[in-house]
Amino acid sequence: MGIQMEGSGRLETVSELVIKAKEGDTGAFSELYRQVYKDIYKYAYYMLENRQEAEDIVSDTVIEVYQGIRKLRENEKFRSWVFKILSNKCRKRRKQLAEKNCSLDDESVNHNLKTVNEYEKEQDLKLAFEDLTSEERDLVSMAVFGGYKSREIGELMNMKASTVRSKISRAFAKMQKRMEVQL
Repeated sequence: MGIQMEGSGRLETVSELVIKAKEGDTGAFSELYRQVYKDIYKYAYYMLENRQEAEDIVSDTVIEVYQGIRKLRENEKFRSWVFKILSNKCRKRRKQLAEKNCSLDDESVNHNLKTVNEYEKEQDLKLAFEDLTSEERDLVSMAVFGGYKSREIGELMNMKASTVRSKISRAFAKMQKRMEVQL
């Protein structure tokens, strides 16, 4: 996939932009960032369920990517590299919040005044989601919350689309089984 750089008259590939960014071209890095920002923000928001937390994690991710871009071995895999960094940061942040016994959406529970039954169902779903492996949570989040197709997830996670579909299907079955046990 190529993009048009301002004034260049030709399309530059992600790989070419990464090469330039590695050489210190901030314009090339800005273009790479522009290409992934919406997707990484959406992913972070759905993983953390909080706008401010998502913005903070995206900022941290961009700083780490900018500082470490020279370490990227396969230039064409820039997007999946960014998502791996983001995914790890989201996972760590969720763990930190869980350790503090903070529910990411206590505020929304209080503000929405959910019924006890709705709250219990939501908690059961969260427990089922938390029982998944981190890879399963990432795949389910990208599919359900991010709206990605299995082909797109496969590209981001370096997997075949069929493997992604199988893993997501098994994750959903695992969640369903856990929720049936809860009832």
